[in-house]
Amino acid sequence: MGTKSVIAFWYKKLNFPARYDAEFYRALEEIEIPADSRLEDYDPKCGDGKRNLLAYLYFCEELKRRYEEKGIGADILLDTLSDLVVWTDVWSELKGELWLSELYWLNFHLGMRLFKLGRLQFCLGRARHDVPTHNLAKGDPVVEVHIQAVGPLKQEECVASVARAREFFDKYYPEHTYQRFTCHSWLMDQKLDEVLSPDSNIIRFRNMFDIVHEQPSDAILKYVFKWDTTADSLAETPAASGFAKRVKERRLAGEMFNESLGILKE
Repeated sequence: MGTKSVIAFWYKKLNFPARYDAEFYRALEEIEIPADSRLEDYDPKCGDGKRNLLAYLYFCEELKRRYEEKGIGADILLDTLSDLVVWTDVWSELKGELWLSELYWLNFHLGMRLFKLGRLQFCLGRARHDVPTHNLAKGDPVVEVHIQAVGPLKQEECVASVARAREFFDKYYPEHTYQRFTCHSWLMDQKLDEVLSPDSNIIRFRNMFDIVHEQPSDAILKYVFKWDTTADSLAETPAASGFAKRVKERRLAGEMFNESLGILKE
């Protein structure tokens, strides 16, 4: 297949919403992605969101080949690459036109370091801190847990996802002798107890982890509201849920939330 055919194939394969079709096919005609383009050479700071989308769809073909070489199933490939659609949605809403950004993050997927296995995403990583209580030293191999912003975060699905990840990494990456599963996220924040019920999916997920480090952060604003929300713009940003309203009220009153590091309980 030629370059444009490859890009169009992956656009269809990943089931991008039909609302993007007109812009996508127009961009496909107008923007040239050289056949020798490689992920390693692409500038993640590129400010052309349409070019980014076309290029990263093109890179999917090489990733497919690498999955096949390692024997990883096509179902995992497609689940992992579904984040291209998620981030196209996020950035297209912000820009008001077809757009893809967040390339540093997506390089984990296309670089074959991050995999979606059921509800959760898992990334080959290294410990960020010394955690002697959990026999973990900074730099030790870990598997980082990430949460794709799609659908409810049901505990039973998360437990099944972790079990699947253990089997996956033992089978395909035995050389990554990881010590623990870690999660660094606004979802790990213990202050969420003040704005969510104890039986909420988020609290139940967080309680799967021991919280070992906290740092004040406004990351929660990007995930609960629009991706470009900041403390300065929060007052004018609508709250679409009771949870969002409580977060907004507390942050506008001067309270801070955290990004926290959790280690999965054994």
